[in-house]
Amino acid sequence: MNNSHSNKLEQCGVRLSTLGLGVEHFVRGVRKVKHLSRDENSKLILEEAYKQGMTHYDLVFDFPYFFDVFREFSKDKREKITFTTHIGNIYDEKTGKAGRTRSINKIRNSFDRIMDEIDTDYTNIALIQYVTNWEDYTKVIENGIIEFVKDLKQEGRAKSIGVSAHNPDLLLKMIENDEFDVIMYPLNFATGVLKTTEKLIEACKEKNLALIAIKNLHKGKLFTTKKTDLSAYYSGGRKISLQLDEVATPAQCFNYALDLGADSVVFGVKTVEELKENTHSYKTEQNVDYSYLVKKFNEIVNKAV
Repeated sequence: MNNSHSNKLEQCGVRLSTLGLGVEHFVRGVRKVKHLSRDENSKLILEEAYKQGMTHYDLVFDFPYFFDVFREFSKDKREKITFTTHIGNIYDEKTGKAGRTRSINKIRNSFDRIMDEIDTDYTNIALIQYVTNWEDYTKVIENGIIEFVKDLKQEGRAKSIGVSAHNPDLLLKMIENDEFDVIMYPLNFATGVLKTTEKLIEACKEKNLALIAIKNLHKGKLFTTKKTDLSAYYSGGRKISLQLDEVATPAQCFNYALDLGADSVVFGVKTVEELKENTHSYKTEQNVDYSYLVKKFNEIVNKAV
């Protein structure tokens, strides 16, 4: 499950598995498996993902109750796996809630705590979390967050650095100065048909940036013929309503993003069974045809513009 072409990320010594695992859904304790504890469910999913060849893990929040699980999982695999640490997403122990911050002190403390709890000297990707607009990015610059991740890389505490956003025009501006090795972007049938997404992908190729696709499965809302709503958060800034004549498959979603130019597709699951269904689809469906879905989304997105 590895892509073969080289980019700035690989030049940093970071090679991503084609499919990567996002941990947020099962770490938050959102479970469908009543006979398992949160930690037991997390362990099973991590081990199954690794068994399936998924060696990249997206650690979106510094959930303290997940550290023990991930440390135990990774202790004999550290050189075999890669993971992303999100810079700017923190867990508030007083409220028990996770959220975003642009406070450099909170970010430093959060990063140090993650490294200590996981018992590692470095993260593979230090990624500035979800920049919403140019004003937000200005805070990232003025508060010293970009300098912080650059320092992490120079010190060897991060092998590479990146940034995530859901607005392709914003990402195009942020990568102009060639400060990053990788970007994270919601790449799916709703965003893939946008001209701005096409420009972003071309810019990544020109600058040799790696691209991690997220929000690719639309929370499974394409796996039904019932009418459904796709949130603006997943769909390039506009809410979309649609009804498919034929259900999509995980393989179609994954292959679409990879064919467009994604180096890795990170997705989340709640159970081992859900993970197996997604990877089985990807591994077994041959000559994947997603032309119907592209046509459908072109029609829907053009109407919404």
